[in-house]
Amino acid sequence: MKRRIVITGMGAITPLGNSLHATWEAVVSGRSGIGPVTLFDASKLPVRIAGEVKDFINDDSAIPQDMRNLPGRSSFFCLSAAREAMQDAGLDMGRENPLRVGISLGADEEMQLFHTINQLYDQPRVLRALAGDLPLFVECLEQSSLLGKLWSFKRRADIATKLLAITCGMQGPADTSHTACSSSGHAIGKAKRMIENDDCDVVIAGGHCAMISEFSAAGFHLLGTLSTRNDEPQRASRPFDLDRDGFVIGEGAGILVLEELEHARRRGARIYAELAGYGSSSNSYRLTDTPPDGRGGDIAMQRALADAGLDASRVGYINAHGTGTLLNDRSETLAIKHVFGDRAYKIPVSSSKSMIGHLVCASSAVELVITVMAVKENIIPPTINLEHPDPLCDLDYVPNTARKQELDVALSNSFAFGGQNATLVVAKFKG
Repeated sequence: MKRRIVITGMGAITPLGNSLHATWEAVVSGRSGIGPVTLFDASKLPVRIAGEVKDFINDDSAIPQDMRNLPGRSSFFCLSAAREAMQDAGLDMGRENPLRVGISLGADEEMQLFHTINQLYDQPRVLRALAGDLPLFVECLEQSSLLGKLWSFKRRADIATKLLAITCGMQGPADTSHTACSSSGHAIGKAKRMIENDDCDVVIAGGHCAMISEFSAAGFHLLGTLSTRNDEPQRASRPFDLDRDGFVIGEGAGILVLEELEHARRRGARIYAELAGYGSSSNSYRLTDTPPDGRGGDIAMQRALADAGLDASRVGYINAHGTGTLLNDRSETLAIKHVFGDRAYKIPVSSSKSMIGHLVCASSAVELVITVMAVKENIIPPTINLEHPDPLCDLDYVPNTARKQELDVALSNSFAFGGQNATLVVAKFKG
C-alpha cells in the first residue's frame, strides 16, 4: 500500500509579504505585489518593473561563521521560509531521526553576471547590450564566461540545500532541481517519491529564486516575454487578458514540510492537506515556445491524477501556470480542455502570477502553498487584472475577486521553458 503524504507546515517569502499569513491575506484580497524595480538602476532599460520581495532582512545567525559568505539573496529567502515552515509544523529536529529527514529544493544559480561583465566593459557598452542589442548581449555573455565560472561556487543552486542540512542537522537524501519555471514543482514531486519509497519520513521541500537583475530583465525582454507596462506596474501582470503583453519577473521562496501520514499522527501534527499526486512530462517541442495545441501539459495533469488515484471529475480548482504571455495562456487553456472536456468550463482556474509575478524556480512551490491554503480555507484565489478576456481563453478564470467555494481536490500546474512540466494534486485531508 502506497504511503500517504500530508503537508504539516508551510513558509513563504513573496512580493506580497514575508510570511505565509501575509502572503495569503494579500492573495485573498486580490492585491498586487508588482512595482518599480529598486534592486538596481533600471531607468535606462525597457523593463523597469518586477515583483520584488520587500523589507527582507538577511539572517545569518544560524549559519557557521566560516560559511556566512556563501548564501546569496535567494538562499536567504529559502532559509527564512524553511524556518517558518518547520516552526509552523512544530518539527523538532531534536526528536527526529536525522537520517529520515530529507531535503528537496528547486533553485536558480545565483550568478550575478551583470557585475562580472561590468568588470570587462565600459558601462555604456553594457547598457546598450541590456537595452536590446542582441549580438552585443551574446558577446558580453561569452566574454564573461571565465569570470562567471570563478563566481560559480558561491552562486551554485545547491548552496541553500547544503546550508539547510548543516544548520538543521538533516542527514537524509538531499536533492536540488533546476528545471527553470517548474524547478520547485519537480522538487516537491521528488520529495513525495522519497517518502513513498520509504527513504524518509519527512522532507523539507519547495523552492527559492532571486533572478531580478539587469541581465534577467534584458534576456527575457529579448525573448519578447516580459511586460513593458512600466507606468502601471500593478496592472502589468494580466494572465488570460486580451491586453496582456508578457509576464513580470518576481522573486521569493516557498517551503512545505511533507510528512508520512502515520509519522505526522504519532507526533500530533496539524495537517493542512494531503499531497495526493504528482505528474511530469516533456512537450518535445521547442526550447522556449509552448505547443499551440496544448500538448505536454495535459499529460502532466493526467499523470498527476493517475498517481493520486483520482478521476478528473473530482477536481474543483486549478491553480494555473498562467504567465500572461500570449501563447502560454492559450496553450494551457487547451491542455485543460483536453483533460476535462466540456467540464473544463465549470472548473475555476486562476493564476497567482497576476499578483506575485513569475517567481521562476520558486513559482511552483509558492503557487502550491497558495493552492493548499485554497483547499484548507475553501477560498479560490482570483486572477486580477482580468478586464478583457481573450476569446481563446474562455474558461472560468475567477476574475479579480476571490470566491468562497467548497474544495476537495485542486491541481497546481507548472509548465517550464523547454516543456518541462509538473502538476501537483492537493486533496482535503479526511483521515
